[in-house]
Amino acid sequence: MSIVIDAHIHLYPCYRLPAALAALHANLGRLSAGGARAAIFAERSDCRFFRNMRDGRAPVAGWQLTPANDPAGEALVAASGADRVFLFPGRQLATAERLEVLALLTDADLPDRAPIEETIAAVRDAGGLPALNWAPGKWWLARGRIVRDLLQRSSPGNLLLCDTSLRPGAWREPAPMRCAARRGFAIVAGSDPLPFPAQERLLGSYGTLAEAPFDAQAPALSIRRALTGLHGGLRRGGRRRPLPDVLLGVIRNTLARREKTRN
Repeated sequence: MSIVIDAHIHLYPCYRLPAALAALHANLGRLSAGGARAAIFAERSDCRFFRNMRDGRAPVAGWQLTPANDPAGEALVAASGADRVFLFPGRQLATAERLEVLALLTDADLPDRAPIEETIAAVRDAGGLPALNWAPGKWWLARGRIVRDLLQRSSPGNLLLCDTSLRPGAWREPAPMRCAARRGFAIVAGSDPLPFPAQERLLGSYGTLAEAPFDAQAPALSIRRALTGLHGGLRRGGRRRPLPDVLLGVIRNTLARREKTRN
């Protein structure tokens, strides 16, 4: 059986939530027509969509959101007629070095701005899977050296890497990612949409395909095993964005965050 996973999703207040879940389900289906469809949140410190959906505070018209009874971790089943997608919690953390670490499969409140190795340890302590996230410009120069040093000190079983659709489609894979793959690190992928209207259509457009068993009665355990390599391998599929779209989106997002900080 296959599982197709968008390992880096966001929902934002400007999104149309029914359209977001419909796009997620449809785009994941284009990556792999068969098997389970899943997505893992990578929520910033100011976002709590998974928690609100789980607790009934963020209903989605046309979709039924049901918590899964899985002792291995939290999961939501989003269903609309015959369409079904499994949603899992996750956080996106900014480190002291201005790098990004994802806390996959945990909704724990973890602090930003801690040193990167402390951040990774905190994710593990919270029961999550830590993933070093690629982001535009953040793996270059001095921060690139930090990434390479971290990977040299880490083992494949303790850290994942995450590629996103913000790495322009024409760009080759970063050298640290290529080296990590040769050493056996698992590399997952996600859409990483930006906080602007209509970006929800990108959900599920870039993701991870795992040849692994999936148990709908234990979805969190199934995803954890798939991502940690206990069953089969991982490969990336889908499309990344054109360079002009990435540049315009990153500039717009940077200006919006600066304006928010000033206010």
